[in-house]
Amino acid sequence: MTRRHAGMCFAAVGLLACLALAAPVRAGEAPDPGSGSVAEVAKLENARRAAMISADPTALESVFAADCTYIHSNGISQSRSDLLGMLARGEIRYRSFTVEAVEYRAYGATVVGTGMQTIELTNAGKPFTSRSRYTVVYAPVAEGLRLVAYQSTSLPELVMQEMKE
Repeated sequence: MTRRHAGMCFAAVGLLACLALAAPVRAGEAPDPGSGSVAEVAKLENARRAAMISADPTALESVFAADCTYIHSNGISQSRSDLLGMLARGEIRYRSFTVEAVEYRAYGATVVGTGMQTIELTNAGKPFTSRSRYTVVYAPVAEGLRLVAYQSTSLPELVMQEMKE
């Protein structure tokens, strides 16, 4: 085997190893609920929703990364400190989260979750129900696995209903 051939083989093996480590769970496959980071994210997501309902900024600090970007279904983007401040001041009150069709995919130590949800909340004293699709991204940071990005998008039927009202 020539040096060039050996180098190409080594590069191919390295590429395959990287792809294997980064491979997501394929459509139709359920992630192993016992796998470390996926199971941890499922627990962190339950803790996040519970802490948002109880308006517990201290508990949320242990879920959100310091530089987390949180984008609401209305398009408003907040930093962790902005969102926690709103919760602490009572400007927004989450009453319930109903989550369906949630799916987690691991990419190495990073986990992406997607799903649909219905959130009941009070914003500026007005009750509101939001039905949306959402994405969460949890990645390892110095403090451990944390939420680094959240985005939700209103589902069209809710948007159309609000436009008629």
